Amino acid sequence: MELLHNLWNVLTTEDEKLTNYVCLSLIFIEIYVTMKLFTTILNISYTKRQRNIYYFIMCIVTIVNTLLIPQTIKVIFGLIIIPIIIKNIFKISILKSFLAEIIPMLISLIFEGIYLKLCLIFFGITPTQCKSIILYRFPIMCLIYLTMFLLSLLITSIKHTTKTFEHVDSYKKKLLIVNLVFIIIIIAVQFYVLTFYNNVLPLYIILISMISLISYSTVSIYSIIKTVNLEITQRSLEQSELHNKSLELLYDNVSAFKHDFSNIITALGGYIYSNNMTGLKNYYNKIVDECHINNNLSTLNPKIINNPAIYNILATKYYKADELGINIDLQIFINLNTLHMDIYEFCRILGILLDNAIEAASQCDKKLINIEIQDIKPRKCQVLTIENTYLNKDIDINKLTEKGYTSKNDNKNSHGIGLWQVSKILKKHSNVILDTSKDEQFFRQELAIYYK
Repeated sequence: MELLHNLWNVLTTEDEKLTNYVCLSLIFIEIYVTMKLFTTILNISYTKRQRNIYYFIMCIVTIVNTLLIPQTIKVIFGLIIIPIIIKNIFKISILKSFLAEIIPMLISLIFEGIYLKLCLIFFGITPTQCKSIILYRFPIMCLIYLTMFLLSLLITSIKHTTKTFEHVDSYKKKLLIVNLVFIIIIIAVQFYVLTFYNNVLPLYIILISMISLISYSTVSIYSIIKTVNLEITQRSLEQSELHNKSLELLYDNVSAFKHDFSNIITALGGYIYSNNMTGLKNYYNKIVDECHINNNLSTLNPKIINNPAIYNILATKYYKADELGINIDLQIFINLNTLHMDIYEFCRILGILLDNAIEAASQCDKKLINIEIQDIKPRKCQVLTIENTYLNKDIDINKLTEKGYTSKNDNKNSHGIGLWQVSKILKKHSNVILDTSKDEQFFRQELAIYYK
């Protein structure tokens, strides 16, 4: 009993030096959590070897700093030595190295201040007691590290969710932002109340307020996540339906081609035996055209067109053109998720240009649209090219971006808006240029996205 009594006295007696020594056992948790936090916030990638080296060196440095460095220069020592260590291990800039040291330190101080204030409110413990008594200091330090770890997981989740927001419509984006703003405001007001009125408000009021805050925040965040997941699922289903449709068309075309294969070969033999090279060439070209249509359908594949938003645009416009008897030659030579342009704005431009191309080509005897997306690395330029057959050879390409200008004679008030909208989008981007040209056969739009 005397041993337990002595141990309890040690745990509950103010002794800042002993408390620091005991809390030094948390060094392994602290180093892991701080590294997890600054690598997540600053997008620093690392190997297993770099992580182990950092872990080993920082353990030594922290022990030396705690036990051997005078109290007056501990902070200066950390601000000089630790950024140098981070810079050399993770191979990052000196600015990022300083941020990697300062950001976790500031976050730790903020959470420490919050938890010390809560201890004062609920237990009547002063900050000095919290820092110098082991029984209080140790759990508070564990709680701080746990919060920092959870914060790093939250940031990772937000980064992942932010990428999915590219495929969520603008209305839902605004709705999600409004929800998050309300949560932040309520949290700020709550902490203001706890900080300045904790001596006035009864404890049960504070508890009810905190429980309400936690409940509201949990429900709101859950609703946001469910809304985003529902939107993503809906997009995925739409993409699957379009892909299934392209597979069905491809299957039908291949089955028909296979069914007629013997007849095709027999017809080829007739041209060969009669030595009719002109007829053979014409017949061969028709076979190539039919094979080309099947190849185009196979291009409508989510693995090739690997961005869901762009896939939906291309697939929808492809079927619209097919219904009008327009042949589309589609070539994709790029990972569409690496475009150096906002996907939402790129899709708006793509949709407008394809609508114009389909409308123009549908009026021609030879209905043809060529689409190509490629990355020209020597020029550091990603290029979308859309060319289509057209009738009006006198169209003034210099006036196409003027509001209300159109080459169509029917209901001019409803035309001339698309390319004007495109020009408005292009004005936001100094690295994106739309070049319009034409020749006797094709009207051509070339969207160039430059990158460094």
